[in-house]
Amino acid sequence: MINAVLFDFDGVVVQSEPLHMRTFLELLAPYGITVPEKRWYREFAGTGSRHIFEVLVKERGLGLDVDGLVTQRKAAYEARVRAGELKETVGVRDFISLLRKRGIHTAIVSGSHRTNVQAAIDSLHLEGLFDLIVSGDDLVVRKPDPGPFLHAAKALGVTPSECLVIEDSYSGCESAKRAGMKLAWLKPAASMIPPPGFDIEILDFSGKSRIKLESLLG
Repeated sequence: MINAVLFDFDGVVVQSEPLHMRTFLELLAPYGITVPEKRWYREFAGTGSRHIFEVLVKERGLGLDVDGLVTQRKAAYEARVRAGELKETVGVRDFISLLRKRGIHTAIVSGSHRTNVQAAIDSLHLEGLFDLIVSGDDLVVRKPDPGPFLHAAKALGVTPSECLVIEDSYSGCESAKRAGMKLAWLKPAASMIPPPGFDIEILDFSGKSRIKLESLLG
């Protein structure tokens, strides 16, 4: 039986991944760096700003200040969010309300900066919907390590087998399965080969996808 649902944030609760990608690539464009959409979702989504910049800068052999890039990108993203450029995923608010009525714990487990997550929550008025927020600033380990999801389960007082993870990135899906949790893969807009080991595939939190999710809750 599921007693906690652990949501990745970007691309799951909110449709922010295109905005994340755009703010990275706008910052890197003067250096001639581009990333195809498929590669972004396969390799970079959910892995954290520092990792993304380190990989791309190293590939080009550029001596850029990664710390400075992380700070600039973070500020650019938060400005876009506060300007209203972010939308929540269809049906997510109603689904979370259902979970809370059933007494099922809810948590965000994200690789993003806590301020990025909080800016989105404030902008979309999602306050009070989650029992716990685990951000990329809170732990040394990151997805695909299982640590973030295991940390959330422990904080909520549930076992890994009682958790359902909802993820859209390859790294997040690997993290969830290594943690021994049920996995719902929310398929990104980009055409992607499904990750191994997911229990159900969903497109959002409405219609047939909602029915699939409820079937996993027990």
